[in-house]
Amino acid sequence: MRSILNIVTIATLLVAFSSCTKKRGCNIPEACNYDSAAEKNDGSCEYDKTWYQDVDGDGSGDPEVSVVACNQPEGYVDNADGTAGAPAVNFRTVDCDGVSHDLFEELNDKTVVVMAWVMPCSTCITDPLAALNIVEEYATSHPGRVVFYLVDDYANTDCTNLSGWANFYGMDDAIKFSDPSIKMSDYGVDGMPKIVVLGGSNHQVYFNENRSSEGVREAINKALSDNP
Repeated sequence: MRSILNIVTIATLLVAFSSCTKKRGCNIPEACNYDSAAEKNDGSCEYDKTWYQDVDGDGSGDPEVSVVACNQPEGYVDNADGTAGAPAVNFRTVDCDGVSHDLFEELNDKTVVVMAWVMPCSTCITDPLAALNIVEEYATSHPGRVVFYLVDDYANTDCTNLSGWANFYGMDDAIKFSDPSIKMSDYGVDGMPKIVVLGGSNHQVYFNENRSSEGVREAINKALSDNP
């Protein structure tokens, strides 16, 4: 009997050791940094993004001229000019804490809204968490002016589970929504996570990217400067 137990113990340890020694990396073929040798996803995947032509070199691109690529093309930037492009789409709903929101009223009051749609999974953490951390940087310099909304992608995850997932990954302070009226399809192609930055009484979209938070800080700064 003892021999059998020893064999079982050794086998269990071997399985555990094998699991721990699996090569980690990005094992999703669609990612820019796909590693065919990776056996376990470590959340490091990076995806192609939209780059906007920046003819005058001011750091803000033309929203009408863009390419989608993994690497930044020469003469292109990752954020569109906040003075052009399609406006935001309004919603009136309550968040997961029961607080009422009217997006346009908030924008009219000069609040800058950073909104991220997520499918609660490990690969959806990096960019929303980075965006939330950026938003929190403005708490002292611009109190109450910049807010972060975390939205379930298709409202098929209830508030309890969405909040549990978000809080587990350090996004306790995010204002959370699970409501089909807040549609990421209003901002182009669906993609988790999708992040937008909205601001001003003209309800302008200053940033709109799938699977990227690069350029969020610059978009917030422009939204604040446009709406002092």
